[in-house]
Amino acid sequence: MAAQLCGWSGRILKVDLTSSDIVELDTMDYAERFLGGRGIATRLYWEEVTPEAGALEPENRLILMTGPMGATGAQGASRFEVVAKSPMILPEGFCYGNLGGYFAPFLKKAGYDGVVVSGRADRPSYVLVTDGKAEIRDGAFLWGKSVSEVRDALQAAHGEKVHFVTTGLAGENQCRNATLMTDHEGSATGGFGAVLGSKNLKAIAVVGTGRPAVARQKELTELNRLSIKMSERGTLRMPTPKKLIQYVSKAPCYQCGMDCLRGVFRTASGKEAVRKCQSLIFYMPYAFMRPDGDADTTVDATALCNEYSLCTMEMSNLIEWLAACHRAGVLTEEQIGLDMSDIGSVDFIRQLVTMIARREGMGDVLAEGILRAGERLGEATKAQFTDHMAGVGMTGAYAPREYITNALLYAMEPRQPIAMLHEVSYMIARWLLHLIRPNLSPTTAEVFRKAATRFWGSDKAWDMTTYEGKALATVKIQDRTIMKDSLVLCDSVWPMMDSFNTPDNVGDPTLESRLFSAVTGIDTDEEGLLAYGERIFNQQRAILLREGWKAKEHDMPAEYNFIEPVVEDMLNPQLIVPGPTEEPVSIRGNVLDRKKFDEMREEFYNLRGWDPKTGLQTKETLARLDMADVAEELEKAGLVK
Repeated sequence: MAAQLCGWSGRILKVDLTSSDIVELDTMDYAERFLGGRGIATRLYWEEVTPEAGALEPENRLILMTGPMGATGAQGASRFEVVAKSPMILPEGFCYGNLGGYFAPFLKKAGYDGVVVSGRADRPSYVLVTDGKAEIRDGAFLWGKSVSEVRDALQAAHGEKVHFVTTGLAGENQCRNATLMTDHEGSATGGFGAVLGSKNLKAIAVVGTGRPAVARQKELTELNRLSIKMSERGTLRMPTPKKLIQYVSKAPCYQCGMDCLRGVFRTASGKEAVRKCQSLIFYMPYAFMRPDGDADTTVDATALCNEYSLCTMEMSNLIEWLAACHRAGVLTEEQIGLDMSDIGSVDFIRQLVTMIARREGMGDVLAEGILRAGERLGEATKAQFTDHMAGVGMTGAYAPREYITNALLYAMEPRQPIAMLHEVSYMIARWLLHLIRPNLSPTTAEVFRKAATRFWGSDKAWDMTTYEGKALATVKIQDRTIMKDSLVLCDSVWPMMDSFNTPDNVGDPTLESRLFSAVTGIDTDEEGLLAYGERIFNQQRAILLREGWKAKEHDMPAEYNFIEPVVEDMLNPQLIVPGPTEEPVSIRGNVLDRKKFDEMREEFYNLRGWDPKTGLQTKETLARLDMADVAEELEKAGLVK
């Protein structure tokens, strides 16, 4: 008798909307090498999405993949990864995102580890997944609805225990910055909502009552208690103007008791909403510049973007850009179609969101995304772009000219690698917080240095004044993040590099592997899990090269990091970083050193086992990673050494 499958459900749905065929793949054909989540999704993309496929064409795949930890009770494991060719990137190309809430665990409870959607339905449709079966249904009753209206309609049709991923009007109209949305305010940038809409698919709904098996439940329970205890941060919360908006309580995803930034926030008027990070505050600077501005406006602005499914990072960039174009006299109010003096009001953001989502007037141009809008509107408008207007993410945040490690992290990814950047920036933020209010953070200079050695491989990794140790730190961060995105573990709490509740206040990099072993029964260690990350990173690299990424030439952070000195940073207003001693060092006026970056990148190539002269992977490295098939295909195109 075959051993019981633990962790994974064992099946992946393949839905062809053109032919209406639904078949199943065996998860374990992929999990042995690619684990789950981002790993399996990336491998499926390699197998099924050709370089010629258009992002909004039927040949593109929308791949949603859970991980082996989901729905098992493992803490911070309720997320899923989405991979597809992105219409938001210029040019279109491979991209990924990560969403939370309830959809992923209930897909697992319905008996599936993931869904791969191809083709285009001949009418508005949705996919319904219930315990052990799936079907394509008429989605006319959902078309034209906002995210909350989709929720209400699906609950009316399938009961309150239905969970879903969907997109709003922006996705239906294939706006290139349209997001995917789940119940419980989960969202992902990258234009994946437009991919969903291009397939005439409004939603994937799940009703699941099962649960994947766990190999060692008692051990998992003990590790969960340890994880929750280590994550506790007491009064540490996202900073907000307390007189205007306050944190009220946690807003946990399914089965999660970890202490994270996601929460219920309440405005002075009593309005409450589930928010976290950038989406909470993206409209706040504009609203608070007005005499009548208040926190209600910022909450409403995010709600509007979520209901229509528009990326709040892109919307923030668009508003800043339109204002700059208007001030410079290159776009008039008549051309824009908005009263620009009204920026910061609810009416302004409502008009902007609806005109983009409906592709009305200038909204039709802006719906193509900020980079393509600039191409269409001309050089005078492109001249108003700022450093962080990159199309997917905000490249001005966590800039390499401030934090050297981030230079290679940005250089190797097709989008802002926010989870990788967080591994660096969260530690710096907690170190800064300790300098200001020691009772709110355990991260002294000594703790930071020890954590850097333990997690990033060397004592030099924490010192942001030197390029030493940064190539190795990059490798460690990349492999761990991709492994984390494949399990799928939440970026808000994993990895735990520091803690109030360990003897030396340093975290434990072995926790993830211990959780994985308890759930699946497959005994491994930290290095064993990081090996998955290395393989998946190399698979992603092969995809990028196949789609036109130029090794070495494109392995660069944004040019401004080399030429424009840093003079301000909202997240680090004092512009200080850890240095060679326990004393903070100012980075005001810093730029990235081009020669030292080149040397650091060559060291990175060597650590990766790639050809240091070209930046191409080698056949030997790919063979070592059990990816000889990838090397064979790359060799045909002259893309491997």
